[in-house]
Amino acid sequence: MNSLDQAVHTLGTGLLMGMLSLRIENKRLKRIVTRSFVLVLAVLLADAAMHLLPNALAGFIYRTH
Repeated sequence: MNSLDQAVHTLGTGLLMGMLSLRIENKRLKRIVTRSFVLVLAVLLADAAMHLLPNALAGFIYRTH
């Protein structure tokens, strides 16, 4: 597995943590897990955008220089 695949699998584990946060009773721990879940979700969405829009992103970057 390359580093990207490993990172995606690690992020998937974080998503599972987010699902588990529904069962946590401790407010502080639940807040930490929920924020981690939101962070993981944001990174996955950014990764998907990078794969879906590589030419558009490259065009934007080169157009701004």
